[in-house]
Amino acid sequence: MNFNSVEFLALFLPATFVAFYAVPMRWRIWTIVTASLTFYGVSGIEVLVAFVIAIMWSYSTVFLIGRWRKPVALAVAISVPAATLILFKYLNLILTTAHAGPETRSFFWFFQSVLLPAGISFYTFELISYAMDVADRKIEPDRNLSRFVAFATFFPHLIAGPIMRYAALRDQLRVLQETPVLKPKVASGLKFLAIGLFCKIFIADICGIAAAVANNTPIEKFTAIDQLTLIGFWSMQIYYDFWSYSIMAIGLGRLFCIELPQNFREPYLSENPREFWRRWHVTLSYWLRDYVYIRFGGREHYARNILVVFALVGLWHGAAWNFVAWGVYHGLLVILYKVTAPAWDRLPRPIAVALCFGLVSLAWPLFFMGLADYGAFLAHLFVAPWEVSTYHPTHWLYLALIFVITFGLREQTWIYNEPGRARRFTDSPAIAAGLLFVSLLFITFSKTFIYFRF
Repeated sequence: MNFNSVEFLALFLPATFVAFYAVPMRWRIWTIVTASLTFYGVSGIEVLVAFVIAIMWSYSTVFLIGRWRKPVALAVAISVPAATLILFKYLNLILTTAHAGPETRSFFWFFQSVLLPAGISFYTFELISYAMDVADRKIEPDRNLSRFVAFATFFPHLIAGPIMRYAALRDQLRVLQETPVLKPKVASGLKFLAIGLFCKIFIADICGIAAAVANNTPIEKFTAIDQLTLIGFWSMQIYYDFWSYSIMAIGLGRLFCIELPQNFREPYLSENPREFWRRWHVTLSYWLRDYVYIRFGGREHYARNILVVFALVGLWHGAAWNFVAWGVYHGLLVILYKVTAPAWDRLPRPIAVALCFGLVSLAWPLFFMGLADYGAFLAHLFVAPWEVSTYHPTHWLYLALIFVITFGLREQTWIYNEPGRARRFTDSPAIAAGLLFVSLLFITFSKTFIYFRF
């Protein structure tokens, strides 16, 4: 089920909201769990069963930690979630890379016949982090089944994050179980939901439509201006698609008295590649830092560990070598920055921001192209004529407007202006209602969130 669908907004969300506040206090968590499993189960019974098995395995096996040898118990605890991720998401890449024949592939027919479960990378990382935190004695295993299942299934962050740690949700879920009268941030929640939905439809999806204008144009027919325009649309489409989901997730969480973290901190305003990854998909960056980079030795083997981490970043985004190449590219950018930091940091801020944005955007076509096509696309960019062909002034004016919003506004003043800050027009319930109404009028033109496939 998609956040940007009539079924979700007009049926699922109102019904879940009413049921959550209508049931007795002891049933609130199970109401959330039931709604979340329904939300996920719409995509198919097979993926729902796999999801439930992974959750129950993680819940039960962490109690082996402390009784068995730590490496063995931890391996058992993460085995089923990890195997589920590998079999559903990476099996085809493994078989293709190994040049597996029809007989070998037929052995895995079930996993190849099921569509990739939505959000599988997100919930797998959450289950793995829970087991690792228990093993490191950062948290105690929770015997409260409903609370743990609610952590794993809570629908606002289930499909595309943020990637939550159990410690960040445990106490909030306990409040839902123990507080007789809840006080949800309804106005704030609807504001985030409305802004996210509006930006998904009128920025991310329109950028996707504009990028598709060039779909039937052979690479050799592109002009340099067309290619740069296309890169700009792809860059804004990917950013606002994921940003919109994250904003909507925060709003939905607030409707149910759950505070989810900010997953994007204006990453296109970063002055260097290292800063970019502290602002872009923050929860993924911190997850890989804590559970991979530091465990591999951190700065002791900096270049190696950075390349390993970013290869995993690429592989996490997609089971194809173009995604791995995208990740390695970002790893090389981070290493390049470390080597050139004294000179890079002396650049005027506008130049540093423009340089970082340009380098980041140059790799976004790898989300839409294979390695060979991307190589040809990039090579052609440096020899293509500077003429106008596919795109026209209306496209550039729209793209310029998006650039003004992205680089000219500050989210802390028009979105995250919490109580105590000056109120803005975006805080008006009338504005939120208007944005939701307009979005619903055009919702049939909206596309599935890009990150659903991750």
